[in-house]
Amino acid sequence: MARSIIDACILVSVIYVTVGQSTSADSRCVYTFNVPASDCGQTPGPSVDDQLLKSHVIALQAQMKQMASDMRAMREHIDRQDSELRNLKKDRPTSDPGRTYNEQVLLHETTINHTRTLSQQSPTGGAVYTRWGRKTARIYFTGVIIAGVLAGSYYDHPGGASNVLCVHRDPEWGPKTTSGYQSGSYIYGAEYEMKPNDPFSKANAQSLHNNNVPCAVCHVTSRPTKLMIPARLTCPDGWCNEYAGYLMSGWHNHKGRTTYTCVDNAPEVIDGGGSDQNGLLFYNTEAKCGSLPCPKYIDGWEVTCVVCTK
Repeated sequence: MARSIIDACILVSVIYVTVGQSTSADSRCVYTFNVPASDCGQTPGPSVDDQLLKSHVIALQAQMKQMASDMRAMREHIDRQDSELRNLKKDRPTSDPGRTYNEQVLLHETTINHTRTLSQQSPTGGAVYTRWGRKTARIYFTGVIIAGVLAGSYYDHPGGASNVLCVHRDPEWGPKTTSGYQSGSYIYGAEYEMKPNDPFSKANAQSLHNNNVPCAVCHVTSRPTKLMIPARLTCPDGWCNEYAGYLMSGWHNHKGRTTYTCVDNAPEVIDGGGSDQNGLLFYNTEAKCGSLPCPKYIDGWEVTCVVCTK
């Protein structure tokens, strides 16, 4: 465990020197769309990659601090158990009439060994989120579990499922399958349906309309909580911005239902698509004034979204 912390310190030191001599005290991973300075009233900051790297240095430093604290607590616990075990062997007979001497020795030895095993294990856990519209994770130190395809029910079927899925590109089939359609429940790939109000960046695909939608299921190990915030591009203080984009869903007059889904601002497409096969259709979601409070919300504007972890 101590060696892993030393290795992590070396990694952080290398990254720290690479990206600059100082990091912001704000632990947010800052990310907004690449709008011109004149649009936001300020000069552009450092590149997105530099900001992300610096913020993750801070996150790693906090994680190592917590790991060091946990190690100290485990060592103190082991020391107490060792002391009790020495006293137990020294002060025979047993101080607990309900247990024999050998049972108490075995209990203490088992506790010590278990605690030592825990202290040598790497931390696990973290948050899992889906980056819709992209094939990879955006942030350093985030792994991709599934590089898949967005899928769901047919856009004009009155029944079926209402949720969307990120299905694996290389499916595994069970031992018993039957050709043809028998069950009446189907799953289709998804297509972008873009109108003239297309707000997305074209950095990764010049044309989205009728193309198939990719997705990536991502695992970030250092932050256990995830949150998608509609109508925002930034995360609350202390939260890390995994990606930002626009809400998409099914068309209001189609029979099929979908969930509101946060699609990355610079979407990609599945190679070989674009032939208008329909299936699950994704449209930009626009604000509709009425019970939705306007102003603040603006009638007909495309609704943004951000995915945050902490």
